[in-house]
Amino acid sequence: MNPVLPDEAVAFGAAAAQAFAALGGVDAARRAEEEPAAGRDAVASALHALGVHELDPRADGDSLAAAAALCEAAGRVALPYPVPSVLLADAEGRPFAVIPDGSARVDHGDLFPEWCVAPLRGPTRRATSGSVPLGTRLGPFVTDLTPGAAVRPRDGDVARHLALTAWQVLGTADRAVELAVEHVSGRIQFGKPISAFQAVQFQLADAAVAVAGLRELAGFTLWRLDTAGDGALADVLALRLHAIDTARAVLRTCQQLHGAAGVCDEYDISVLARLVQPALRLPWSAERAAAELAGAIQVDGFEGLFPHGGALV
Repeated sequence: MNPVLPDEAVAFGAAAAQAFAALGGVDAARRAEEEPAAGRDAVASALHALGVHELDPRADGDSLAAAAALCEAAGRVALPYPVPSVLLADAEGRPFAVIPDGSARVDHGDLFPEWCVAPLRGPTRRATSGSVPLGTRLGPFVTDLTPGAAVRPRDGDVARHLALTAWQVLGTADRAVELAVEHVSGRIQFGKPISAFQAVQFQLADAAVAVAGLRELAGFTLWRLDTAGDGALADVLALRLHAIDTARAVLRTCQQLHGAAGVCDEYDISVLARLVQPALRLPWSAERAAAELAGAIQVDGFEGLFPHGGALV
């Protein structure tokens, strides 16, 4: 088991990061909130230039790793585009998303007229958009789709979508720590940067260690997906639960270290913290993830980074 991404995947992620920086980084998300069509057309063009339409995370482990690196780069700038869903699109170009039970709510659902959607356990269905985003502050691009006829599912897509979304969350958390370091290094109080104060250093150290742990688990989960397929569901659910918990703690710390600026959209940390919310709340948040993880462990056992037994009989 090697939780480190292959060199090719790392290079692809770096190329994606450069492309997203050329779009303006987090400013692309700001523009999308003001002018949705214009802002996100530029993102679609950048993804096409990267060759994302030729990347199939289902093909092999290296392709899955490249997809993860792309999602991480997207999370670092709150890219206003459903990257994990587009990576799992079907042959007709319909993005795939995992949805809550009893609804078909997805992020950026208005960008495509048709989707394929599925709950954690249930049939995969086509869904149509035809509606505008709900427009809430914590989910400006969240859209309710209309489910239609059932279609043949692609094995493992539910697990892949959850895992790639976790990589997107990882990118956001990692960038949040970087922004906090930059802010406290330049903020002067009592004649010196506040980064010189031990209390601030402790908070940053805790946040950095939390992100590093999430990265280790995210890399391990990719390996499990590649080797165990649907048998890795418990690992994927564990990753989702840990990603939610880590992001909540890290973003809270990083916003607090920004002071009042942490909730001002003129600062990137505020935009990142807002626009990651759909990834943390959809298809369900930590409480439901924990319940599903417990059920999956009873059925399949739990490999984890530190093996500790098999399924309960």
